[in-house]
Amino acid sequence: MSVRVSVENDYTVVIAGVHALLAPYPGRVEVVVNGPGSRTGAHVDVVLFDTFASPVDWQARCSAMALDPTIGAVAVYSFVTNPRAIDEAFASGATGYLSKSLAGEQLVGAVERIAAGERVRLLGHDGEYASAGMWPTGDVGLTPRESEMLALIAQGRSNEEIAAACYLSINTVKTYIREAYRKIGVTTRPQAVAWAMRSGLAVSR
Repeated sequence: MSVRVSVENDYTVVIAGVHALLAPYPGRVEVVVNGPGSRTGAHVDVVLFDTFASPVDWQARCSAMALDPTIGAVAVYSFVTNPRAIDEAFASGATGYLSKSLAGEQLVGAVERIAAGERVRLLGHDGEYASAGMWPTGDVGLTPRESEMLALIAQGRSNEEIAAACYLSINTVKTYIREAYRKIGVTTRPQAVAWAMRSGLAVSR
């Protein structure tokens, strides 16, 4: 029997990317489609909580899903491999922590193990993704982290808030932002916000 899976994130393009990664495995996973930042109420075996550009208090959101009787298990799906983030995910009720560097076969296998009641932690390399173009604006040369910086800037976050949300140092955040600005040809924050809004990096509500 296939595992019923839904994807939780605030961005339509992020949800679509994860759906595309799961699509080649229809006999093993059944994707339950839901809108950004919302749950349909239909029972699912596993929610993949994609933390791309998530709020600083993402742990509370994870806890709420873990307590939802219509959700069998929550697996955090993230670029971040920081041990503190992993510990906080499990403390918030997640039973899986899965890296976005996993290939589709690995991801589906992990989801099946989580649905069967196993606690699973599969990590890759921080900030890397399985295939090009599978994150918002990846097709224009931005790395996953650079794309995430722009999404958070479009939310109105300060560099300090971005650092906290992404488990990065403030200097690392500034480096990512500078490189993102260079690649998209902007020099100011308002210009970056405008570019992000035009490019699908506005929160889908």
